[in-house]
Amino acid sequence: MTPLSSSPLRRIALLILTGLTCALSPLLTSCDGEHSAEGINWNMPPEETMPAGFSEEDGLPFFTRYWRMPHGFRGFVRRWNEQASQYVHQQIREESSRMASILVQLRFRQVSDADRDHLTVQMQESYVKLQSLQQRQALGDYLVFRTEDDLPPDLQWQDGMDQPELGSPKAIKGGVMRMALPRSFPNTLLHFGPGSYTSSRRYLYDDIEIPLVRFHPGTQQLIPGTADRWAVSPDGCTVYFHLDERARFSNGAPLTTRDFLTSLYVRTSEYSMEPFFRDYYLSNFSRITIYGNRVLAVTLPHPRPYAPFFASIPACCTGFYAEFGPDYTTRYQWRAAPTTGGYRVAEDQGVIMGRRIVLERVPDWWAADRRYTRYSCNVDHIVYSYVSDAMKARELFRIGELDVYTSSEPDFWYEGLEIEPVYQGLIQRVQFNNLWPRNCLGIYLNSTDPMLHNRYLRAGLHYAFNMQEVIAIIFRGDATRAGSFFEGFGAYTDDTITAAPYSPEKARELFAKAGYTEEGPDGILRNRDGRSLRITVSSRADPLFANCMSVLREYAQRCGVDLRYDPMDDTVFYRKVMDKHVQASLFAWGMSPPMPNPAPMFHSQSAFNADGTIARGTSNITATSYPSMDSAILSTRYASTEEEAIRAHHRVQQLIARTYSWIPGWYSGFVRFAQWRWVRWPDEEDCRFCPPRYYDPLDSHLYWIDETIKRETLDARSRGETFPEQVIDIPLPPPPPTSADNVQ
Repeated sequence: MTPLSSSPLRRIALLILTGLTCALSPLLTSCDGEHSAEGINWNMPPEETMPAGFSEEDGLPFFTRYWRMPHGFRGFVRRWNEQASQYVHQQIREESSRMASILVQLRFRQVSDADRDHLTVQMQESYVKLQSLQQRQALGDYLVFRTEDDLPPDLQWQDGMDQPELGSPKAIKGGVMRMALPRSFPNTLLHFGPGSYTSSRRYLYDDIEIPLVRFHPGTQQLIPGTADRWAVSPDGCTVYFHLDERARFSNGAPLTTRDFLTSLYVRTSEYSMEPFFRDYYLSNFSRITIYGNRVLAVTLPHPRPYAPFFASIPACCTGFYAEFGPDYTTRYQWRAAPTTGGYRVAEDQGVIMGRRIVLERVPDWWAADRRYTRYSCNVDHIVYSYVSDAMKARELFRIGELDVYTSSEPDFWYEGLEIEPVYQGLIQRVQFNNLWPRNCLGIYLNSTDPMLHNRYLRAGLHYAFNMQEVIAIIFRGDATRAGSFFEGFGAYTDDTITAAPYSPEKARELFAKAGYTEEGPDGILRNRDGRSLRITVSSRADPLFANCMSVLREYAQRCGVDLRYDPMDDTVFYRKVMDKHVQASLFAWGMSPPMPNPAPMFHSQSAFNADGTIARGTSNITATSYPSMDSAILSTRYASTEEEAIRAHHRVQQLIARTYSWIPGWYSGFVRFAQWRWVRWPDEEDCRFCPPRYYDPLDSHLYWIDETIKRETLDARSRGETFPEQVIDIPLPPPPPTSADNVQ
């Protein structure tokens, strides 16, 4: 008998086994013969193994000949310029056609006054957009390459180095910060692409990455990021950025203008399966000009307040994406992308699947001695443990296995911290009052519902929902009733807008105008057709929301409203809300500075399609559609100065209040957490604990671990010794002397 090892059957079996390994085990290795081990321990291949991105035939400046780029990049600049040109041309054709169609309807057809108002505003929008598109078309290519000698000679460079220092010179480097995340373990480490926008993303990337420029969290003035200086063109549209020569990625690769081009390439590629970025680049920027390795200019379609902030495009480490290709989502699934910040996913045991992710301080971090960052990123490691059970996380904190524990639940702050380590001064309670934009939590009323289409009924519900009692009972008075939809944006928030108070008399008066005049034996109002005033509010399944709805239901019944509650799984709830398949929803959008963006949530185009059908899958979950609102939103979009923008945003907020489509809920003007006393914070004149413009002070990375105090504390605990009990309450700074931040 022929031995199997030398038989044809053996060779066939080996071929089949090899094929199965390639098909079913991409996390181990790929089968293309390249250096492509998968997973978090993957090592970036040498840059010289990457192909040249440009050749002499491209006719571009000489510096591009040295650029090594990811596979498939060759010819991208030409392809993207053609694509951008086609985009602008197509947009011009569509807007011109739209204007012609509107003009025909206005002049030659019978339309109602309401439709005429809508068409007039649409004509205005198309005209403004068409002007902007024609200006973009006149610019020519989207991607342009020049040398630094071609820079305008009269640029007024700014460096933002006159702002207060951040952090404290007393900060001690070293130690480990241990925290619990009460959420599911992420299913990928992708920086962009399918599944990348998880609740863990901000801990791994968003709160670490340093952009080109950023806002000082104390003064709201622009300060340098990876750009050490910047300049704005006289027309306010083009922003020039000079990259700090020291800037590096966390893997040691230098940051150059090439990395911004790589970002455009990989983020807009079909391989990334991320359609958002193609529209992001094409609709938000008219041109990107690269002046050598250190300077780039980004041109906006029109002047904007905070132009450097809005022109701050992202960068991607070019060498990291050396193996970018059709299998990106699997090949890079567990590769942590390098950042420009002070932390990275630890190279050794950085990811323990399902349990924890560990960040390590970047060795020889380029910004370690730089103003605004030299006193940040102090601890050597940050350990994020994924603990879904809140009681287990609290116990781990109580016994000292976690250094900090954050919770918004009132019972944690009151009953949960009635423990011996707090009485003994080993654990400190902290209330950090912040100036971050508030989540617009409230009841969203879907006006496509036949009952809620009636404006009087929506107005009556504002008086029937006793939010103040929810704040008093559920939150023990430790929350604030929202007024404007956009709270917490400083001068951009219209503080004159207040929520309707609870009033059964006023509610019934408005319900009567909506046709609900008869009261049934159950106390619920009915209309003449016998239909009861029944409102169903949906939300994600949450015990806190269930308690809130229980209070609201009791008080709504006194107003003649039968309030029902429908909790759902998070994913199901979000899909139904976005598709407008719920009557009303207890919901919130997350907000971020520097200014609101009302268009996705209140513009008519996100409410109804051109044929009049309901627009599904949009953020306008109330189906708000008013010409006056569209016109006001247009003013916010094209405001060229801060004063114009403030006035326009106030107008939008007033109109939102008059639609009665959103019943203001509540928000907290602070973050509460508990910490062991060895966790230390700045106590400087210009930086008391943490600047106020942080959603969570832990995001600032200005804290440090004092190992001496830690040993002292642990020794005292073992001996039964105590320290004074301490509650740290960080007040807001006094208001600025002017009504608006003056950002150039």
